[in-house]
Amino acid sequence: MVYKPQHSEIQKHIDHYWILDSTDLQVLNSDHMYAYPGITPDMIIVLEGQYRMSYMGKTFSSNRSQLFSFIHGEVLIDFSALRRCIIVKFKSRALSSLRPFIGVDVTTIMKDSVAFADEVFGTELNWLENHLARLERTEMVLELDEWFAAHYKKEREGFVVEMSQQVSEHCDLKEIMRATGYSYSTLERYFKRETGLTPKSFQTLKRFKKVLRELYTTKNQDWQHYVLSYGYYDQSHFIKEMKRFTGHSPSELLHIPSFIQVRPDYS
Repeated sequence: MVYKPQHSEIQKHIDHYWILDSTDLQVLNSDHMYAYPGITPDMIIVLEGQYRMSYMGKTFSSNRSQLFSFIHGEVLIDFSALRRCIIVKFKSRALSSLRPFIGVDVTTIMKDSVAFADEVFGTELNWLENHLARLERTEMVLELDEWFAAHYKKEREGFVVEMSQQVSEHCDLKEIMRATGYSYSTLERYFKRETGLTPKSFQTLKRFKKVLRELYTTKNQDWQHYVLSYGYYDQSHFIKEMKRFTGHSPSELLHIPSFIQVRPDYS
């Protein structure tokens, strides 16, 4: 079940908490699912059981919570031995939605962008996991809000967060440039410093994420539809971009279970 944060400051940076037990996990369309690059940091808090993950040439099993700050390539996750967990979905603003809670520069984050969460937040996360495991779901939400609020530092919010609040929720570059009068090069400095990405890369990944969501939701194989709807140059450009981020053609993706198929989307 999905719960929105109740704390006003947390709502700016975290979209929702997705609380799953063994029954929820059993009804997912597949135990094995892929996740691909995107602009949404995620944190999987393990309450019971373990997962198996393959990423960047390494495969391992663990019961330790994971923080996905940024995914550089596809990740295969096996949930079959996971019994209970919480998935924290941050706002789709790349690292800028995560930085207010961790106080680490983006260069450091990008070097180790998929990491055990206790290596980022410290061993106090282990206390949180044990505490959450004893609570009812609504109590978990309040406790998560309090925990993230304790780590929140307003001064770590930057230009990108401000623009998403005041100008464009989706960080539309044209709107931001029109409102601020800033050049692309100025925006590039802000974006690279706060998200780890250039504005162009940010927008490209945002588009890719929207296309992937629609592809899995509608199963529409009219590739020209995506070209016209999302501003690709032509069909070849569309297919190449999908392959670049996933390693698969759009038609192949429809036969590969993806995490984006089952996760709720309220952003």
